[in-house]
Amino acid sequence: MALDDRKGVWKSGKGKGRRTTKGRPLEDGVWAEVQALLGEGPRRRDLLIEYLHLIQDKFGHLSAAHLRALAEEMRLSQAEVYEVASFYAHFDVVREGETPPPALTIRVCDSLSCELAGAQALKSALEEGVDPGQVRILRAPCMGRCDTAPVVELGHHHIDHATPESVLAAVAAGDTHAHVPDYEGFDAYRAAGGYATLTELRATTNADAEFERV
Repeated sequence: MALDDRKGVWKSGKGKGRRTTKGRPLEDGVWAEVQALLGEGPRRRDLLIEYLHLIQDKFGHLSAAHLRALAEEMRLSQAEVYEVASFYAHFDVVREGETPPPALTIRVCDSLSCELAGAQALKSALEEGVDPGQVRILRAPCMGRCDTAPVVELGHHHIDHATPESVLAAVAAGDTHAHVPDYEGFDAYRAAGGYATLTELRATTNADAEFERV
């Protein structure tokens, strides 16, 4: 059995056939799922977290089989992929033999502002109002929305000034997607005079000197 310069082992001594990662064998169906999610995107290591999010969002967790397949697809070691996935609180790593979490997760911010605004009581009320087999409720670190405490994240939907009623209503409606506020697009900003100074500076014959002066 011959090794090549990539991580993994060839099944054929001539370097032909499918290459497999070191460790547990790959599952063809799972590997195909990962390839479909990544599509034509580059397999660069700096995109690892982004691709972990794709898998988490699609399946609701990161199974050991999906982590192995992602490692193979990105030509990374399984240990490296696991270390990154297990470092971040929002990734749900499910080891072999473990039961995946419920499809829906409610995260209750436990920062100082949210605690002072009643996060503990909110979490307790939510635990009494949902089916634990369908919805999981977790404490979560600061979500950066202290001015609207208490805050709950339902899937990717942040609920400001959260109450048991508002959260449970969102659960019933399946409102789990991020609410993106209205914003001015790049082209509209440029048309209204945005980056005018930068454009003028770039048009000068000695742009570097102008940048230093400004």
